[in-house]
Amino acid sequence: MNRRVVIADAGPLIALARVGSLSLLRDLFGRVCITRTVLNEILPSGNAFPDAALLSRTLAEGWIDLVDEPADGWKPLNPGIDPGEASAIHVACRWRDTGDAVLLVMDDHAGRLEAKSHGIALIGTAAVIGLARTGGLIPAVRPLLERLTQAGYFIGSSVIAAILTDADE
Repeated sequence: MNRRVVIADAGPLIALARVGSLSLLRDLFGRVCITRTVLNEILPSGNAFPDAALLSRTLAEGWIDLVDEPADGWKPLNPGIDPGEASAIHVACRWRDTGDAVLLVMDDHAGRLEAKSHGIALIGTAAVIGLARTGGLIPAVRPLLERLTQAGYFIGSSVIAAILTDADE
């Protein structure tokens, strides 16, 4: 039986945690998978950052599934892809190849290009916020997008404009 699987990279998890909206992933998709490599990026040992406690609590809630990457020597086409992105793309490719419907949540431009080159469906943090608005989970996208950019998370102006247009804001 084929599954619908959502796999997240570190960037969107950190971004949504930064604005207190990590639960949007659960509310939209139910369950989300991350690789061990992504886990190590969002919760590095001894190198805590402000949102580490929220990420730890969220992981303890049980809706984020930790998955191992296949040990088959797969390498991304672009050697500059960071290890977390590479692991998420690898798992996405493997599951897609077994017939699962895969959605990858990733923001990094190089990672997105790599995933697209493998035919993986993508969504970014801004689009997650837009989906939450159209799904009635939040009243408006603009405040969250503004909080993200104020917190130092880069979202391109064309992406922001498109999300605001889609949300009729």
